[in-house]
Amino acid sequence: MGTDIPFAADQDVLVDANIFYAIGRPSNPQYRRFRSTIQNASVICKLPQRVIGELGGPKTDRVQTALNEGWATIIEAPSPTDGDAVAGSDIARRTIANETEQVEHEVEKTDAILAGLAIQYVRDRETTGVAVLTDDKPAKKGIKKAVRAQGYTDSIAVYGLADIIGDDPGDSMRLI
Repeated sequence: MGTDIPFAADQDVLVDANIFYAIGRPSNPQYRRFRSTIQNASVICKLPQRVIGELGGPKTDRVQTALNEGWATIIEAPSPTDGDAVAGSDIARRTIANETEQVEHEVEKTDAILAGLAIQYVRDRETTGVAVLTDDKPAKKGIKKAVRAQGYTDSIAVYGLADIIGDDPGDSMRLI
């Protein structure tokens, strides 16, 4: 995709674990394209602690490389006292539960937290917007619904990996 990436250096980019699983290890072509795209856009991927946990911790090669090279950083979950963030997370969780036919308390917490974080970041930080990267379809739907319900559609967008690095038919991407 090169210069057609959907975000800019003055945006916050929140990344779900499935993106890092899809790009694989640092030696994979998808990882290299993702890293190059992120670095060329001069953005820093923000990885919630829960994402780091899902990826096996900060010492895994895919995470450690991103952290060491400076194109990713670890962030905390939204404050449980932040009403807008909690409401956004709740809306996302309910939507994901409906989409996956799960009980709400069984929905993966990270997916719902991404909605709350996006709302908190756009409201509390000096940013032109927030991009959330996930290839989880129910999570995308939940985050988009939360963003719409909270009135942040002009400043929060949700993208998948193909939106960032394109869809190379020669890649052996496995999406989860």
